[in-house]
Amino acid sequence: MTRQTLLFTLLFTPLLAFAHGGEDHGDGAKPAVAANVAPRAEAQTELFELVAASGNGQLTVYLDRYASNEPVNGAQVEVESGNWKGVAHEADDGSYRVKAPQFAKPGQYPLIFTVQAGADADLIEATLVVAEPAKPVAAATSQGSGSMWWWVGGGLAVLAGVSLLLKRRRTPGRSA
Repeated sequence: MTRQTLLFTLLFTPLLAFAHGGEDHGDGAKPAVAANVAPRAEAQTELFELVAASGNGQLTVYLDRYASNEPVNGAQVEVESGNWKGVAHEADDGSYRVKAPQFAKPGQYPLIFTVQAGADADLIEATLVVAEPAKPVAAATSQGSGSMWWWVGGGLAVLAGVSLLLKRRRTPGRSA
């Protein structure tokens, strides 16, 4: 009885290890991570932390106090990138915005922010990275479920062969 149990376990355990089909676990093209996120730049100093996002022809700057993470209201924010300079104006949502259509093209843009908030002033450097638009990834062909059936069929054929050999071996009265 233990031989039959061992044989059964050895034959059927590999069949149970196959996962369901329809998934690609290969080295194919990977989809872009967070392709719908706007280009961003982040920086922090001892006084402030800043996130700048580019989109719709403007640069939106979110400015917080580093120590408390509270938004900074009423600050003067100037932005420079190469030959371009702009003054960001405070928006209703607490962010600061400046028109900057040049950041729509892919590339890396070094930014220098000059922040004056009450008695606190700081110079903050960051790099805005605008990536190439994500290319659509073609849907992977589902060959996993088809190949699984070949493995199941092969396993059943091996099981039938082993069963036939065991049955022939136990048949009494046969001489070799």
